[in-house]
Amino acid sequence: MDEALDFQETIDKWLRVVYSNQYRLMSRLYPQAIQPLTIEQLREGPLGQDLARLAALARGEVREAKERVLEAIDSVLQILFWPPAAEDYTVPRSFWETDLGRMISMAKFRAYEPTELVSIGSAAQQLGVTRPTIYRWMDDRTLGYVRDEMSGRTFVVRADVENLRRSMETMGSEA
Repeated sequence: MDEALDFQETIDKWLRVVYSNQYRLMSRLYPQAIQPLTIEQLREGPLGQDLARLAALARGEVREAKERVLEAIDSVLQILFWPPAAEDYTVPRSFWETDLGRMISMAKFRAYEPTELVSIGSAAQQLGVTRPTIYRWMDDRTLGYVRDEMSGRTFVVRADVENLRRSMETMGSEA
């Protein structure tokens, strides 16, 4: 297997990151509740299972319903980026340049059919806005997007563009 697409080292690294953070929090909340876990146990847990599924999807070994893929991705991103007491989470753009970010991108890209995606330029044109506005809407999750790691291109989810366009037209007609 292509070593770059194995992802096990990446998965293990991120499981350890999440576990060390959880361990730190639990040691401050209730140290007696902490049970040391092995990497094998972490792999068997829900996060480990989600990451393993996303790796298999990224490699193209399996296909799942898009909704299930997006649900698994959102679950992982929430664990990584949703701070305590916050109302929502934000994924830093730099995350998508990490090994895990690239793996998740590949899994997400494979969940969509090509007809379900549009280029950033096309999305900007359809919505009558600039490309930086599209990027801002991608960052704040107004528009869903996927990155094709093979070509390096980013695409916007067509249904999100159409929904936002309808919403903007409705708001414009109410003004």
